[in-house]
Parts: sequence; structure tokens; C-alpha cells
Amino acid sequence: MKHKLDLSKQLSILIGIVVWLGCSQSALARTLDKPVGQYVLQCDETFSCPQSLIPRVGFWIEVFSRWDTSTAIFHDKENPHRVYSTVSRKQGCRKSRKGDSIDRERKRLKKALTTIASRIRKGQSLSQSQAKLESLFVGKPVSEINAAADRIRCQSGNKNRMEEALGNFQQYRPTILDALEKENLTPELQYLPFVESAFNPEALSHVGAAGLWQIMPATGRTLGLTVNSKVDDRYDPRRATYEAAKYFRNSVDKLSESAFENGSSVTARDLNPFVVTSYNYGVAGMQRAIKQVGLNYERLLLEYKSPNFQTAVKNFYASFLAARHVAKNTERFFPNFKSKPGKTIHSFNVVVLSRATSAKRLMSELGISQPTLKKLNPALKKVIWRGKSLIPKGFKLRLPYQDVGWNAELSKLDGLPAEFEKSGFTWHRVKSGQTACGIAEKYRASCKSLFKMNRLNRRGSIYAGQRLKVPTNNGGIGVRSRASSSVTGVANASTQEYRVKKGDSSCLVANRNNMKCHEFLALNGLNRNSTLRIGQLVYISSSGSWHTVKKGQTPCGIADSYRVACSALLDANRLRRSSTIFVGQRLRVPSRG
Repeated sequence: MKHKLDLSKQLSILIGIVVWLGCSQSALARTLDKPVGQYVLQCDETFSCPQSLIPRVGFWIEVFSRWDTSTAIFHDKENPHRVYSTVSRKQGCRKSRKGDSIDRERKRLKKALTTIASRIRKGQSLSQSQAKLESLFVGKPVSEINAAADRIRCQSGNKNRMEEALGNFQQYRPTILDALEKENLTPELQYLPFVESAFNPEALSHVGAAGLWQIMPATGRTLGLTVNSKVDDRYDPRRATYEAAKYFRNSVDKLSESAFENGSSVTARDLNPFVVTSYNYGVAGMQRAIKQVGLNYERLLLEYKSPNFQTAVKNFYASFLAARHVAKNTERFFPNFKSKPGKTIHSFNVVVLSRATSAKRLMSELGISQPTLKKLNPALKKVIWRGKSLIPKGFKLRLPYQDVGWNAELSKLDGLPAEFEKSGFTWHRVKSGQTACGIAEKYRASCKSLFKMNRLNRRGSIYAGQRLKVPTNNGGIGVRSRASSSVTGVANASTQEYRVKKGDSSCLVANRNNMKCHEFLALNGLNRNSTLRIGQLVYISSSGSWHTVKKGQTPCGIADSYRVACSALLDANRLRRSSTIFVGQRLRVPSRG
């Protein structure tokens, strides 16, 4: 009997624990103790602040200054200032899953609102918590409470990110103001990155927008930014800022034209809300909107219908006004804020690389640390810094400022053996019955890397006869050997050094030394567009180091006649054993050393 009583007590305790856990889970949600306030905004002839937008702006001001990123705010999608509750969660609203605290709170609120609407219709009394929720709908019909149950949205707070952004803002502000002034734009647009990236130049959104201005890849290329596997100018705050200013200039011009054609008088006050919104929705989208509702931002929010004109777009201008208000009143919202000294290096030299070069070589030969080089060249991607790829030829490289420039150091750099990129993979022809991971295992490679390199689907579907890239450990950067010096510009017994003088050009130097122009270019790794610098070290061929092909000759036969390895002659002329040579062709004969 005593054993049974103990079991009964244990069961009671267990039930109590379960009930306590349930209560503690629901206790995570807190009803709003203080409603969203309304703020007196600083609006003028540059930006309008429609009265109907004030409550919406108030909500975003508090997102930036009241709640941090570990707070999930539950509110009405169409009326953001109508906040129901908050939930404390490390990730805020991000990465929510079915059954978690975010999902449970959304369902709880939906049920609560539908219950309130039902009880009011039936004339039944409300509980204290229900009455508190109902007070958010003063003057609204019961149907609005019912409709609001399907408009519950979760928004993460942003207070700590905003405070960090205010510090970065001072760093990038001079560049932004200069870019806006050059395009004759209002300086008030300087506050937009608060909304886009929180002034984080390394920000990357889930849809692929990147950098301080959150520019999409296609838009970046349209604006003239380089976006590829090695260089992404969107991450360069300076370059991206000047191109973003061009975007706004284009937006102002096109939207002004659309408004004028639609019969609207164009003022900055009315136009700028559309210009700001175009940065999120697109210029073409705003042109369509102006044709439908005119240059009236309140009508735009109430009447304009489009599949893509949804919550994020509708809140974009309001969040911009909010961020602008907080930034202009930093002392009020962040009384303990202290600005930090800027990290930007404003003085630097810009050089154009005459050939592809590794970051490691640059740092070693020029005596520059990686942090400094990275800070000056944020557009260079990780593959460059990891030593997997070369900085491409023609890249405008920033170097620490020197009064005398870097010509002497770069000339020395050009005299070093050329570098090249190793593939980092080998090809495999798929046989019947093989699997992707089985092939990776055969080569002792990562299955995940093989999937990524070949862009395979989740199942890793492959077929017999397909060629797959299999990752290897020999990827990275190599240096050309002296046997292939005709391609790399490395001196040997068959070449001589030559220091470029005033007035020299590639073809002029070639002609003086009994070389064809294309031979001189190939020997030095140059092309027709390359510019020689005074003092630059180049290579010219010594007499007797070229051979003119005669009838019946083969590459290896020619190599034998000069007592050099056939492979060396092939390398020196970028030939393969299967390559065809022709009578009269000039071949470079490498040194026997």
C-alpha cells in the first residue's frame, strides 16, 4: 500500500512539473505594458510625413530604439503600431519552426482574437486579458478584430543593431555625403543604409543583396560594379556608395518624368517617398504606381495593388523616416552612446595590376599586412585571401599612401615569375552503378564539396557517361617554372633584361631587338592594351633564340636539333604534342640550362 501511495505522489509531482513547464512556456509571451507612442517628426520640404503614416513610423522608431534583436514583437501586418505581445527569444523572429515559441504565440493570439470577436457578437463579457487586447480596437467594428486574427506578424527588435550602426554611420558618412552631392541629391538619403544593412558593409541578405546598400547582383552589374567569383564591388563601401547615388539620380529623373506625364506637379516633398520606396520596389514598379494613384503616397498605401507590393515595401518609407528620426536624435534614444573613431583609411594610392597576382605575393614583396590590404580592398572575395585565386589583371588595387607611389616596387614585382591558378579538381567519367558519394570516397574527397562543385541536387543524381569535377588538395596558386619563361617573363640564358625608357612602347622595344611585337608581348605576359612604365623591367630574346619552321619539321625534331627537351620547347611556345606547326612559323627555343 505504501508503494502505491509513493507512486501516486510521484505522479502528482510529475503532473505539477508538466503544468509548471506549460505555464513557463506561455509566460515567455508578454502583453505590451506600454503602447507604441507617437512622435513629432522632423519633416520639411524635402520629405513629407503624411498624418496617416505617423503611427506606422512610431512603431518602427520603437523597433530601432525600444526592443533588441532577442525580442520577437507580434503586431498587426496592416497596422504595425497595434502591438499585441512580445516573446523573448535569442533569434527574435528568425528561424522559426512549427511548434516553437513563435508559432505557439501566433496561434494563441489568433485564437484569442477570434474568441473576443465571437464573445462580443454574443454579448458575453470578456476576461481581463481579453479586454486588454480588445482595447487596441477602440472605435473599430467586430469584423476588424476577426480580420486582424489573420494578419498577425512577427518582427524582431533592432535596438542593439541600431546602436552599432550609429557608430559605423560616422565612419561612412563623409563618403555618402560626397556621393549624394555629386549627383545633386538631398543629403537626407544618407540615412537609408540604417534600414538596408544597419551600416554593415559585409551584410548579405537571404535573397543575395549585399553590402552597405544591399545591392542585388544584377543591379550591381547594371550600375557598373564588378560582381563575380573573385571580386564583388558591392562589398566596397566607397564604390558601392557612388553607384547607389547614381541609382537614386536615375530614380529621381525617371519618377519625375512619370509624375509630370501623369499630370502631377513635381515637388521634392511628394516625390522623395516614391524615390525611397523605389530602392526596395524598383523604379519601374514606382512608375506603374504613379500612373495608377498619382504622386500621392497615402493613396499609394491604401489603393495601389500589385502582387509584389506587400508588407516589406509598404513599411520601407516608414522605417526610413523612423531610422532618420532616431539617428537625428541619438542623445534622446541612446543617452549613453559614444561615437567611435573611424576605421576607414582615406589616403591611399590606386594602381592597376598589369597581370594577375596573389595577395600573398603582394603582401610579401610590398611589405603590407593582410589586415591593411583587406581594409583597403574589401571587394576582394575570400578565395583571394585564402590563396585559392589570383587578384585579376586590371584590378584597381588600393595601396597605403606613399608620396613617391609604388612604381619601383611594382616594376620589381613584374620581374618575378608569373603565378597561375591550379584547378583544384580532377575530372571523372561516371560509370554505370556509381554514386556521387562513392566517387568522392574513391578519390578521398569530400562528398559535400563534390555536390557543391557540380551543383548536384539533394539526391546527388548522376548518370553513366557524365563528367564530374572531383575536388583535390592541389588547388590554389602555383608559380611558373623557368622552362616556360616565354609565357611568364622569366629571364634565362636565351633572354636579356631591358629597363623601359621614356618613349618606349612594346612594339618599339620588340622591333629594336629583332623580335615580332606579339613575341615580345608573349615573353612578358603582356597584351596589346598593356602600358609600359618607365623603369619597368622587361625581357627581350637573345640572338639565335628563335627558330623559323621549315618544311617537314616537327616540334620535337627542332628541339633535338638545339639539344633541348621537347617538353621545354612545347611549354615555351604554349604547344602540345598534338599541336600542328606550319612553315614560316617562329618558335621560341628555350635555354638548355
